[in-house]
Amino acid sequence: MANEEKKTEKAPAKAPAKAKRVKIKLPRLRDQENTDVFVAVNGENYTIKRGVEVEVPDYIAEVLRHSEEAEEEADEHILNAIKKDKKKD
Repeated sequence: MANEEKKTEKAPAKAPAKAKRVKIKLPRLRDQENTDVFVAVNGENYTIKRGVEVEVPDYIAEVLRHSEEAEEEADEHILNAIKKDKKKD
């Protein structure tokens, strides 16, 4: 397994207790540019390559989950707004 996670900055001087690490794999996107994903939590920064399984602290995986949930919710609101607009026509 190639570890394509790049830590881009040193952790803060008072780093929290060692976090549990989890494996994640961000999907490659179709018809879009497959750019790396940048995640930062309390001064700890990661750049994660899409399509490659990497090990990250559990709190980084949690931030990515929340981001995906927020994006799905925003997409749902957009679709609902489009449906309402079409009903007016």
